Amino acid sequence: MRSWHAYIVAWLVAVTSCAAGCQRPHRDLDRWLIGEVMISAEFSANLRALAMPGGRLSGTPNAAQAEQFVADKLRAYGLRNVRLEPFEMSCWTVRETQATLLTDPPRTLDGAIALARTIATPPGGVTAELIDLGEPKEEDFAAHGAELRGKFVLVREGRGWRGRRLKLAVEHGAAGLVVMSPPDREPTIGNGHDEPRPEPAIIVRHDQDLLDRLAAGETVRLNVQLETENWACRPNNVIGEIPGRGALAHEIVIVCAHLDSWHLAEGAMDNGSGSAVILETARALTRVGWQPRRTVRFVWFMAEELGLTGSAEYVRAHEEELDRVVAAINVDMPGSPRMFAVHPKHPQIEPFLREVRADLAAYELNEEIGHWAGHGSDDASFADQGVCTIAIGGELGPGVKYYHTAGDTYDIVDRRGTVQTSAVLAVLVRRLADLPQRPTTRAAPATQPAQ
Repeated sequence: MRSWHAYIVAWLVAVTSCAAGCQRPHRDLDRWLIGEVMISAEFSANLRALAMPGGRLSGTPNAAQAEQFVADKLRAYGLRNVRLEPFEMSCWTVRETQATLLTDPPRTLDGAIALARTIATPPGGVTAELIDLGEPKEEDFAAHGAELRGKFVLVREGRGWRGRRLKLAVEHGAAGLVVMSPPDREPTIGNGHDEPRPEPAIIVRHDQDLLDRLAAGETVRLNVQLETENWACRPNNVIGEIPGRGALAHEIVIVCAHLDSWHLAEGAMDNGSGSAVILETARALTRVGWQPRRTVRFVWFMAEELGLTGSAEYVRAHEEELDRVVAAINVDMPGSPRMFAVHPKHPQIEPFLREVRADLAAYELNEEIGHWAGHGSDDASFADQGVCTIAIGGELGPGVKYYHTAGDTYDIVDRRGTVQTSAVLAVLVRRLADLPQRPTTRAAPATQPAQ
């Protein structure tokens, strides 16, 4: 009994000492990090605070409240250099969207949603004939040429970028763009114009009657009325750090997520979940008293939904630091962790990721390291500048069907699964920041940045 008593006393002394800032052997520290997350996580409470009715559109009061909430939490968790970095942009919101088919009798298209940056329509809206291009390629716009002038172009939701199709329609004189969702999906909000413009851009539910009318050669006119607002705004990226120590302190590991969301719901999955994950990772890393070799910088970006504007402005403002950024780990709708992915320009970091994956066997991450070179999230702003980018791919569960819809609320997030990403991320960040040798260097910037 005495030997066990002595062991427990020694263990408690070690815990108290380490909480004050000692450096444990790395495997022990990883275990402590995972234990801290899985036992004491504040992920769900933080997600609940961020999941606000009306979302967190950049430049709105809800967004400002979320920015301040994150900054206050970072200070409470003991991070250093906590700050708000403002940037200027054009913000947008919509109050009403109405689309009416001028048939006999007229019929309202249910579920119509305005796409970003359309200017409010004049009183009475915009009325024009519909022309159906299906799921067009770029050359199809040129092939129809003058036929598009003054008409609403109808396209199917598909692999083509909405913004690109809208731009092509406007270039050919179209009155606007109407995107139709697939039969099995609700309309999803997203971007339209790159800058405020008057041509209405909307998405509507699948409507077979409308398609049949057009296929039969019937002339169908549509009236679109939008009540929107575009204004000059000054949102903030939120930043906090765990400073490095020693010779590698000037190198930086960035851990980021976008804090903004659309306005249709609470923005819980996209991307309250990612914001809460990296907040939990920051809490766990500071709670165990870790002192990294490299500086770890946590960044919450605004305006990801409006063209990756917050991360693009961050990269522009911090251009002189980019050579010192070892990697940017982006967390966007993480879900339950399933794999590590890296930009194809940085295969040198893959052995490191495989080693971390092997040491996290209980999470059953995929053996293969994924390659991700998409332009749909803030990692693109770094990848375009040659910075190594890493993501943790996850399983979102049934809630994925509510992406960019009015159903994106706190209750649909797989919170038990998603909190595991915080633990995996904490170990990944800890290992990367403490590597004795940098695993990869900055590549050449892209000649054509993401749009």
